[in-house]
Amino acid sequence: MDTKFDLVNIRESTDLVNILKLLGYEPLRKSGGELFYLSMLRENDSSPSFCVNEKSGLWYDHGMGKGGSVIEFAISYWSNLPFKDAINELLKLSGQLPGEPINRAQGVKQTSLLMREPSYIIREVKPLGSNTSITNYLKSRGIFEVAQGHLKELYYSIKLQDNSRREVFAAAWQNELNGWEVRSMNFKGCLDKKAMSFIAGNDSKINLFEGMMDFLSWKKLFPGEPSSALILNTLSFLNPALERAKTFAVVELFFDHDKAGRKATAEALSIIPGSTDGSGFYAGYNDFNEKLQNLLSEGKYLNSSADELRKGPVR
Repeated sequence: MDTKFDLVNIRESTDLVNILKLLGYEPLRKSGGELFYLSMLRENDSSPSFCVNEKSGLWYDHGMGKGGSVIEFAISYWSNLPFKDAINELLKLSGQLPGEPINRAQGVKQTSLLMREPSYIIREVKPLGSNTSITNYLKSRGIFEVAQGHLKELYYSIKLQDNSRREVFAAAWQNELNGWEVRSMNFKGCLDKKAMSFIAGNDSKINLFEGMMDFLSWKKLFPGEPSSALILNTLSFLNPALERAKTFAVVELFFDHDKAGRKATAEALSIIPGSTDGSGFYAGYNDFNEKLQNLLSEGKYLNSSADELRKGPVR
């Protein structure tokens, strides 16, 4: 007889943070009632981008642009298993027998959809240059000067669990739906709606980037190139990005050298005839910005022309 699951009970009584701990994952930091982990759903996550809200029990992976409850986590984590088997794995970890009824009076969480009532308030938007911490962060990435006109200093507050507010700031840019993509030394995220960012340029050529830092790295190294640019802000927008890119005669891809980036590149090359993979420029590095930082640290950028840099990795 097939096991029937009470998914509502499982969702309400299963602590995702505890599940992650049992799987061997610990948060690297905590901010505003949210725990940040290196993503266990993707390979080679270099900064904590998997977030769990302690109050709601909901998770969101910024690299995937995907989230949900502990049920959706189980489906994503045990993606090689059928739905029933993935839920059974979750139940075994939480100490529940598959199909065992759960006492609603014990351990029930109240899940609130925080997105409907934002926990942040934007205080001020300013040009770059007045905040030393933001300036130093962007200089450490090698893109402070070229970020002028693209990035802003965003000052905002976030609501804590005790309903007090913490004032924070970050480098930020608006996406096409007016959501703010925010970045700092220890945090990356999005305030409000997630969307892509388009930088208008040449009508016949477009370059695709996963993130703004990679676009700015390209712009710094090749300032004279007039190509348009589409920053996905998350690879979950790959399909709509490719639909837009099809309208351009020339398409060049600059995705990361991790598993997700390589998969996205292969998919794009198969869908858009004549598109090219430009990531060979930063072969040996995970992304464009990592290559730029290496060039700057070795002093090679200042002594190289764009044509010389195009020849390949400088090591």
